[in-house]
Amino acid sequence: MVDQISLSGLSEESWRAVIEALAAAGWSVRNGGGLDFSWAAVERDGMRIDMECDAWQEGEMVFAKADASIISGDLPAQLIAKLEIGSFPR
Repeated sequence: MVDQISLSGLSEESWRAVIEALAAAGWSVRNGGGLDFSWAAVERDGMRIDMECDAWQEGEMVFAKADASIISGDLPAQLIAKLEIGSFPR
């Protein structure tokens, strides 16, 4: 079993900003959903981030702990601060 990091309670704005930042950094994005629920699978070089956003419970993202430094390297510092993941390895 792979150690995972799960970030929850993301605002919809932050959730979408993560997807946009990773797409701009060359990650592939598949997404879908409807009015009250959205999902995204963001992948690059064998790494995967599973993301969900619910209108009532806000957003969540889950990824392998081993990939944390690469993922955080592709996110702007102000977004990392907004996600409250200051302990993320950079």
